[in-house]
Amino acid sequence: MHVLLVEGSRKLLRELSTGLTERGLDVSTATNLEQTFKILSQSKFDAILLDLTLSDSHGLETFHRVRELTPGVPIIVATQATEEEMAMRAIEEGANGHVLKEAVSCEAIHRRLNFAIEESRVGSALQKSEKRLRIILENSYDAFISVDRAWQITDWNPQAETTFGWTKQEALGRPLSTIVPRHLRKQYARMVEKRFEKTDNSVLRANYELQAIDKHGKQFPIEFVVFKIKEDLDYLFCAFVRDISEHKRLNEELERIVGERTERLTQSNEDLKQFAKIASHDLQEPLRAVQGFANLLKENTQGKLDPDSEEFIGFILDGTQRMQNLIQAVLTHSSIVKNEATFYVTKCTDVIEDVLTNLSALIKETEAGFDIDQLPEVAVERSHLVQLFQNLISNALKYRNKNNPPHIEIKVDLSGDYWLFSVRDNGIGMDPRYTEKIFDMFARLHGKTEYSGTGMGLAICKRIVTSHGGSISVESQPGEGSIFLFTLPAVHKPKERVNERED
Repeated sequence: MHVLLVEGSRKLLRELSTGLTERGLDVSTATNLEQTFKILSQSKFDAILLDLTLSDSHGLETFHRVRELTPGVPIIVATQATEEEMAMRAIEEGANGHVLKEAVSCEAIHRRLNFAIEESRVGSALQKSEKRLRIILENSYDAFISVDRAWQITDWNPQAETTFGWTKQEALGRPLSTIVPRHLRKQYARMVEKRFEKTDNSVLRANYELQAIDKHGKQFPIEFVVFKIKEDLDYLFCAFVRDISEHKRLNEELERIVGERTERLTQSNEDLKQFAKIASHDLQEPLRAVQGFANLLKENTQGKLDPDSEEFIGFILDGTQRMQNLIQAVLTHSSIVKNEATFYVTKCTDVIEDVLTNLSALIKETEAGFDIDQLPEVAVERSHLVQLFQNLISNALKYRNKNNPPHIEIKVDLSGDYWLFSVRDNGIGMDPRYTEKIFDMFARLHGKTEYSGTGMGLAICKRIVTSHGGSISVESQPGEGSIFLFTLPAVHKPKERVNERED
């Protein structure tokens, strides 16, 4: 630390300078004001010991001149015992301490200088911190209000003036209830007091949406965040307030728009469902007629037509059958809508048993093997779940590798509020470029003569999964099989249900 000793007695100055240097201080000295001002213009100091009884000193005026040249630097004044009154006035006007020249010692001066320097540093840091805090509060987008234990306003920033209309001078000393409509004051007071009563925590926070009122009587909604801060044996309350009128208006407008769109979508979906039903009925009626007459034609001309004509009739019957299957698949796809009013609990294990029974002939024919986890319950309608698993398993059997029997693994894991299922096969796989396309309606990667089907199976799977808030995807490489990943909503407390079943 660098200190300046200003002392008129050369003997005392040498003693102090030597003693303080031995104690680790960097000491500069001056014996008169001319030297003092010259040294102060050339160097900076951490503290100054100033003798107010110099031959060229003017008492308190000397102190003020030195302080002007060294703002923020702690100054300890030294006087004779007969001049203590002047020393006290210097302390009142900003000096950091006083020593009597007759009783001064190096040890005492060392302690005084260290204390003054540390006190100055702490005070400076505190001032900077308070200044930063004040700048933040003064420029905050939120209104800031502090109140005392009696809920009287003690601070009020510019944004509070803008929000409520009262100036800081008008607001200070008013009760906080001033910003609340009169008919709501008791209700809000009880609500806040109940939140903060009977607690010893040093800091408590509460967040409310309230109705407020400004200086002109206009009511508006606010977000009110209040802190209770313990200070020694007392409490301080600070509140940040934000006018949320525009936020509320935008939310209401958004809710209105969403409501209107939801209503339009609901009506559109209902119209589409009705159209699908009507279209499928109207399409199937003439289709059944074509199919019926084609069958009669086949029976009546059995053995009477040339091979080409018999083949043409076969094409007609095959085409009508595929058209019927396609219409039925479209109708099934359009009818898959989650019923929000019904809560489903479906055991996947029971569903898999039904699916394997339905596909038993194909499973036996292909000699397929299965590795299936203990499956959970899900919040999905049973018929939809049967469709989902049956489509995925039948696809794995259909697109099998001709050189090896199909092997299908069904695994499951909990992911938040959803179960993550995986259905893995060792089939022919597919090019990764088509892993998104295969979920589209009528999507086919192979010709209908090579693999039969409508191209709607995976589209129906996607519809079932997404209608319940889940997602579905596939990972695959040609010749390496495929793994379908999809999520389905778990029933309430799925983990507890699984444990109970395992016990």
